[in-house]
Amino acid sequence: MVTGKIPHLRVVVAVSAAAIIGFAIISGYVLGYTDDDVTKGGIVATWQNVALLAFGFWLGSSSGGKGKDDAPSGKPEDPVSVTETHLEEQR
Repeated sequence: MVTGKIPHLRVVVAVSAAAIIGFAIISGYVLGYTDDDVTKGGIVATWQNVALLAFGFWLGSSSGGKGKDDAPSGKPEDPVSVTETHLEEQR
């Protein structure tokens, strides 16, 4: 059965938050206390990529369910041909 819930959402959020906080601490140290320009550039590029990923995820998730209002007809002419099956019928 498919549900709209993310399994273990609290774990996913906690691990993601811990990774971002840890990287932020490392970034603060590298940008504030080191003189290695290559590493500083890598840190800035990584934060830029994270921002682009977050924006792309937001954009995709906010428009993902708006593509089609009506359900597919199930006919071969339809762009999405759908055949309904049930688990009991497949066994």
